[in-house]
Amino acid sequence: MSTQLFSQAKNDIVVLANGERKEGKVTGITDSQVKFRYVGEEFDYEFSKSDVAKIEFGSGRVETFGTSAAGGTSSISPKSATPAGSPDTHNKVAVLPFEFVSNDGGMDPEAMSKMVQNNTANLVRDEYRTLTLQDPLTTNAILGKNNINHSNISSNTPDELAKILGVEFVIFGTLSITNKGASTYGGTGTTYKEKETDTYNNNKNTSSTKGSGYTSTSSTTTINYDTMVDFRMFNDRGDNLYSESRHVFGTTIDSYKGGMEYMIRRTPFGSKYGKK
Repeated sequence: MSTQLFSQAKNDIVVLANGERKEGKVTGITDSQVKFRYVGEEFDYEFSKSDVAKIEFGSGRVETFGTSAAGGTSSISPKSATPAGSPDTHNKVAVLPFEFVSNDGGMDPEAMSKMVQNNTANLVRDEYRTLTLQDPLTTNAILGKNNINHSNISSNTPDELAKILGVEFVIFGTLSITNKGASTYGGTGTTYKEKETDTYNNNKNTSSTKGSGYTSTSSTTTINYDTMVDFRMFNDRGDNLYSESRHVFGTTIDSYKGGMEYMIRRTPFGSKYGKK
């Protein structure tokens, strides 16, 4: 009876900062948490207030929190766009989070995106001595304050992103890793052990040798990956300075590093052109 009455009542809706809508019942609000229960469940979930944009109560009342992702009033001011050619942006480069595509369900796309972004930034830092690298943590923080994430970043042009980030150059990329299956390699080896014995019979010494063999088998299984890297570099006017897609050598999960390094060296600021 109570379950039926609960389901018939109008539910509360918690709207998160990333746009997700959670429908159920708000069971409490503290200084730092919003407690929430899904319909038909008896367990309360807790959302940090910083992750909540607003609550649309079943009564019709709406309570707004400090974020702008879902229409509320933001407590974090977005970074103002810096005009192209500004002295503050001169020779600054930012590496954006890479788009990650894979058929391997064991790989977390968001974690892989950030890892590839960091590894690429390290290669850029070592290679582009004439440019100043914006730390990926700063890049991601500015993108977050402007409500730009992997789902909507493509709606911004390269020159717009460069101005928002306050840099002269931006690097985009896509990493595609295909799991091609596992290969197993094995081998068998035999070890022989001999023992010599002396036998005395009718005052005669007779020597003989006995041996035994031990056979062991070992195997190694490796997963083979096929990797494709797309690398693009733009300036704050939207000019495409370098663009290449490369099928990299190697079958390991980190084979992309070699392909990335190859392309970074061939951009206008790479050592291939004596700019290191």
